[in-house]
Amino acid sequence: MEARPPIKIHILHCGTVSVSPSVPEGGLSLGGALGGVFCPESRRVTLPVSCYLIEHPAGRVLVDTGISRDISPDGVFDRKAANRILPTYLTGFFRPSVEKGCTAVEKLEGLGIAPEDLDIVLLTHLDPDHTAGLRSLRNAKRRLMPQEEFFWSCRTVFRVRQPWNLWVDEDTEYFWFKGTGIGPNWWSYDLFGDGSVTLVSLPGHTFGHIGVKIENNGKSLILCSDACFNGRNLSTMIVPGFGFSEKSMLRSLKWLRSEAEKPGCIGVIANHDPDVPEQVIEL
Repeated sequence: MEARPPIKIHILHCGTVSVSPSVPEGGLSLGGALGGVFCPESRRVTLPVSCYLIEHPAGRVLVDTGISRDISPDGVFDRKAANRILPTYLTGFFRPSVEKGCTAVEKLEGLGIAPEDLDIVLLTHLDPDHTAGLRSLRNAKRRLMPQEEFFWSCRTVFRVRQPWNLWVDEDTEYFWFKGTGIGPNWWSYDLFGDGSVTLVSLPGHTFGHIGVKIENNGKSLILCSDACFNGRNLSTMIVPGFGFSEKSMLRSLKWLRSEAEKPGCIGVIANHDPDVPEQVIEL
């Protein structure tokens, strides 16, 4: 079979969060979530906040948007600045920062790419560490998120997790999942209509949460966003401590592990995994 044009995936670290150790692999519990706000600095772990640039023959896609410069004006954690953008309890939970030159728009500039050169900015879900940089990318041609994620963002617990001011005015489009047999609940969406980039419903962290499965030339890679936080979640089946449904999180983890074991899969990459360096992967 003739080789298809390559797809390049740039893994970009666009900020950090400093969180309770229960967040990446503590098992889901209300106490763990509340403890994440009040966890002392000495016990916190620092995790990267990743974005992904997919250079595809059909266009450039940026997956998630990282921490914005106005949250961290001087490149360090700035509680006062963060509190101007986020509710104080989210500032306390995440303690977000982004070094100089490391926001998504700054990293893209280093690659010679302006926001208007992006065909799609894709949001995997609406937690602030994934949406805060969206305003600086408003000149991208399209902004896209799951309809299911939008529906739940103003309801139940997600009202306190997902500040609307970060994304609601950014002229975003919504897509509906289709019953395709792909994913833990058989829901997905074919982004380009050729099976090369599939947006897979991976509920658990949020209702509408998605991962991105990229397939080309007999190889595959999954950007699983926050369905897991590191490889230990997959090996132990201990879910992260931040989500809404342990049952759904486990189903998503099991599907990811089954995908990782398939021939041709070169990796399942979690957004906040400190063991995943910045790199360029070609399929």
